[in-house]
Amino acid sequence: MRVGLLEDDIATQEMFLLVLQEEGYTAINYSNTEECLADLGVTTPRTGPPPIDVLLIDWHLSGPVTGLGVIRQIRQTSHLDTLPIILTTAALVNATEMEELRQLRVALLEKPFSVDEVSQLIKQVTSTRDVI
Repeated sequence: MRVGLLEDDIATQEMFLLVLQEEGYTAINYSNTEECLADLGVTTPRTGPPPIDVLLIDWHLSGPVTGLGVIRQIRQTSHLDTLPIILTTAALVNATEMEELRQLRVALLEKPFSVDEVSQLIKQVTSTRDVI
């Protein structure tokens, strides 16, 4: 299974990549928002299926677009409307934000988390395509 990762904190990125590889996933690391959106076919035309089976994305990315903003763009792209997405955050999520995540069909992974939690959530969202 191919797992895309959009995380701009280098230490967290390296930890995720190690965890994903240890769990047997093929990790595709996106160094920035633009690279992720282009590879997924949001900003650049793409033929064929998405290059990943699930996307892990941090809520608080550096730059003008948050992880939630990236997800909104992804969900507006028809061939990605069922792509499983897991949003990671260490911040508290309010009720309004939780409702938006439900509407966007995004699972939430709160930091700190264990290796087992990451693996279990990836399996859940990719097997059911029903994330929240």
